[in-house]
Amino acid sequence: MESNKDAVHELLTAIVSSLNNTLYDLAADNEKAGSKVTAKRLEFSRQKVMTAWEVYNQKRTKE
Repeated sequence: MESNKDAVHELLTAIVSSLNNTLYDLAADNEKAGSKVTAKRLEFSRQKVMTAWEVYNQKRTKE
């Protein structure tokens, strides 16, 4: 069962990392293009994802 948890965690790690990088790049591109509202929304979403990820990791290490 532990290996299943590790495999799921590895999958989540890859997804969150990719999502973080993509949102960061999109926010930067929109900022450069002058679309500041979209850039701020993307950055806000990126921060929410990363905050949730940190909470998940903290809870995971306590178990």
